[in-house]
Amino acid sequence: MTPDPATDDLAGLYPELGLNQTLQDILQTAVHQAGYGLDVLPERAPGWWRCGARAEGDSRTTNVLLGIAERVFIVNFRERGVTMAKGTTTSLDAVVSAIGAWLSGATLARLKSACPFVDYSPLAEAHERGDAVEAKWTSYRRTTARHVDHELIEAAYAQPQLRALFPFHSHRTLNFSRCTGFPYTHDIPVITPANGSYRVTWWHTRSPHGPAGIGDADTPDDAVALVVAHLPHNCGPAVVGTAEDLDDSDST
Repeated sequence: MTPDPATDDLAGLYPELGLNQTLQDILQTAVHQAGYGLDVLPERAPGWWRCGARAEGDSRTTNVLLGIAERVFIVNFRERGVTMAKGTTTSLDAVVSAIGAWLSGATLARLKSACPFVDYSPLAEAHERGDAVEAKWTSYRRTTARHVDHELIEAAYAQPQLRALFPFHSHRTLNFSRCTGFPYTHDIPVITPANGSYRVTWWHTRSPHGPAGIGDADTPDDAVALVVAHLPHNCGPAVVGTAEDLDDSDST
């Protein structure tokens, strides 16, 4: 394979790479030298073959990317479809320590204590505690972000069946998921505010031509009522994990 001149420039920022090694190569060597019995894998995106890598263990993953304008390791820590923490550092040793701590089951607080470059959000703490659904609703009810329709949020929150689901926004559309991790479920109708009214549709996969319409509503309460009327059978509280996890459990 002919080396890409752009990636060859990385050797100047990351002498560990030399001319032919990848991030996967140097991380694999480093984690083994540190005593961790972990396998480091290439990043899934083909374009990151030299600059990206990941290490996985049980339900946790650590993803690492190389900065291309300056020396920096960009690290993300994920669990059950949720980005729990992230950080940047110039130290390969710090990256290895963080990978080892996270994949060994460290809490967010212990990860931060061992690796000060790591940061995490209150929502990540809520995921760790197991009350991410309520925390997400609280954040939407308190936010001043313009894309959030507060009357719609309050109307949805007033419905116990929707309040038990994980809310998220996508292009101003209010969505509800039966799981707290990404990818989310898309079998519940969504609500899109539009010129003072509300459009209730299925997620786009319900129709080859785009969102399949359910109806229009003049008020948030009416829009929410349409969603409730079209909830899937046995639509219980949102569970930890991803839509793929739910699919696996449904098939067993």
